Amino acid sequence: MSPLLLVAVGFGGALGALCRSKATGFLKALTHGDFPVATLIINICSCTLAGIALAVQADLNEVLYLAATMGFLGGFSTLSTMNYEAVELVLGGKRALGAGYLAATYATTLGAAALGFAIASAVM
Repeated sequence: MSPLLLVAVGFGGALGALCRSKATGFLKALTHGDFPVATLIINICSCTLAGIALAVQADLNEVLYLAATMGFLGGFSTLSTMNYEAVELVLGGKRALGAGYLAATYATTLGAAALGFAIASAVM
């Protein structure tokens, strides 16, 4: 990995993590209950953007593409938080909610990535 690529991906990751932190705080202030809505929304947005990025990949240079996908979207998306929250729900006796959360996450994020790809492909 070239020094430029390393810095670009690192900067993108830091920016993505900062945006995730702000978005999580904002969304949690709007929602209530045990279901982790904030993380789900962030992951849906991340996957939609990843689908778009995949569709336009050929039009981007490598540094920009990897800074945006591996960096920003890697920092913005929340796979570890999603799994932590699901385990927390299960250990708290809310097994159905934990399983539903995982099912909802995988269904919506895969759909969001496909939708992002389809829309960007149609526009391009």
